[in-house]
Amino acid sequence: MTKPVTAVATSLVTGRDDIAAVPGHFGWDGGYGTSWRSDPKEDMVVILMTQRAAFPLSSGVYLDFWTSAYQAIDD
Repeated sequence: MTKPVTAVATSLVTGRDDIAAVPGHFGWDGGYGTSWRSDPKEDMVVILMTQRAAFPLSSGVYLDFWTSAYQAIDD
């Protein structure tokens, strides 16, 4: 009998990247375009859910979503 395997990985951003201007956010990108980010400095949790196999992280939908999420912050 084969046991199912579950793998979970998160990442912690320690430097400036294309998605967020603030280091310290962490999250996960799934295989079907599901993404989750938690940004403690901005007190923000954001989830993107799509259902498309091999959803490219460089797609317009993905990049526009994260750009819009950070633009919505009202300091």
